[in-house]
Amino acid sequence: MKQPARWFWVALVLVLAVGIGLASAQTEQGARGGPMLKCQERFEALDVNRDGVVTRDEFMAVPHPGGHAEEIFRQRDLDGDGKLTKEEFCSGKGMGKGPGKGRMGQY
Repeated sequence: MKQPARWFWVALVLVLAVGIGLASAQTEQGARGGPMLKCQERFEALDVNRDGVVTRDEFMAVPHPGGHAEEIFRQRDLDGDGKLTKEEFCSGKGMGKGPGKGRMGQY
């Protein structure tokens, strides 16, 4: 009777260890600013001077997946004023990768 109980505890410890490892990996990915960042957080990261808009210079200052930063900016700048509001940035327009609105790979 002791043998099955021992295997139960071994299995439980293994399941918990794997679960903790996966949770830790997801937390580290989010802390590095990877895909876990949401659109509004990406906008705030790009808005270096915290004036509530992302200028073309601020947008171009970071690397963009696929190298289409100029075209992405132009498509997202819906009113053509050379600045992106949070609404424009998160509108889902442009050449973004990934499913859903406001998803553009990294930016």
